Amino acid sequence: MYDTQVRRMRKPAGLLLVPMIDIFTVLVTFLLMTAVFARITILQLDLPSAADGKVTEPTFRLEVIVRQDGLEVTNGSAQIATIPTVNGEYDLQALSELALSLKREYPHTDSASVLLEPAVRYDSLIQVMDAIRSTEMSEGAADPELSDQDERGPPTGVPQSIDPKPTRVALFTKIAVGDAP
Repeated sequence: MYDTQVRRMRKPAGLLLVPMIDIFTVLVTFLLMTAVFARITILQLDLPSAADGKVTEPTFRLEVIVRQDGLEVTNGSAQIATIPTVNGEYDLQALSELALSLKREYPHTDSASVLLEPAVRYDSLIQVMDAIRSTEMSEGAADPELSDQDERGPPTGVPQSIDPKPTRVALFTKIAVGDAP
């Protein structure tokens, strides 16, 4: 009996890699097809620090308080305007026009604060920040103090277009974010 066991030598078992490669190919294909490729935008926020030294109080400070029922625009101490929601959405056009008029009154101020209640959506915060950061104006209505265009205007003899091209005007570019009072 011992003799028959010695004669039957088993061959060493080998790994079959082809089925494993097939499984990994299907797995990688599935993961690539179901992956969500999102575009992430990063906003540059300049937050004050204690190491900045002496803090001077600005002459004008724009604050936009984002509430569930609308927007409140203040100068830090007194309320300037209240913009109610329209059909459940914030009236960003009215906010942008108000920010433009405030920028014309205070052209050297570029700081603003956006304060929001805890229940306000993040998307609303970004839309409000975009509305006070810059706006589009037609070239004919652009304020020379706000625009970075050439002051000489178009050369003489060149016909003006009937529909002027809108230009983007910077309003309050340094925005701080905080909680509403």
